[in-house]
Amino acid sequence: MHIAIVDDLDSDRLMLETILREYGTVNGLDLNVSHFDSGEALLRDYAKYRYSLVILDIYMKGMSGVETAKILREKDDDLPILFLSTSGEYTFEAFSVFAVGYLKKPCVKEEVFRVLDHVLHRKTDLSDIFNFTYSKRNYSLRFSEIIMLESQGNYILITALGGETYRTRMTFSQAESMLDRRFLTLVKGVIVNMDYIIRIEDRNCYMQNGMTLPLHLKKKKELRETWLNYKFAKIRAAAPQGGEEPC
Repeated sequence: MHIAIVDDLDSDRLMLETILREYGTVNGLDLNVSHFDSGEALLRDYAKYRYSLVILDIYMKGMSGVETAKILREKDDDLPILFLSTSGEYTFEAFSVFAVGYLKKPCVKEEVFRVLDHVLHRKTDLSDIFNFTYSKRNYSLRFSEIIMLESQGNYILITALGGETYRTRMTFSQAESMLDRRFLTLVKGVIVNMDYIIRIEDRNCYMQNGMTLPLHLKKKKELRETWLNYKFAKIRAAAPQGGEEPC
């Protein structure tokens, strides 16, 4: 999916790109984002079907966003156009070129997600997303992409399904509060995703990625029972409902 951001403020373009890339991560989309500092610059580059979505700031030096959109419409009737502005003054004029949406600055992640869902005819579920900062960038991982989290002082080390690791500044209690019932605290400072446990026996928990983790000795029986009950609940949830008979 190729998105063009047209805004004469570098900081606003970068902020919006961060949100767009987070949307791509959450929804498993491969996003390519191009930056333009004016409507004229976009039009010089534009070709039909080059972009999946064009995001235009209304107030820009030179050609305005609405003026740019009118020329784009002459070239492409179907191009999704989304407007940005610090004011709602030009809302009616913006929609006269059949824009798919209108966002007020500064952009709010939930609103950007809502508009992109509308454009792509999908619904993004944010209830199972773990948001964090790593290397001064915002990241999002689905719970299903996380194998374990480990406390390291004032930081949390996140191990992802693909083997990637991320270190983010966060307390252990904050991390625990952001997760759902599929995560199990083995000992203080270590949380694992029960979907990726192979077995729990004796004093250890064996994970699909080859890691062997120690259990809280006084709670090892309780931890194993919790994992087995979780597995049983998943099996029941996946079973046919309503007394269906096998074919």
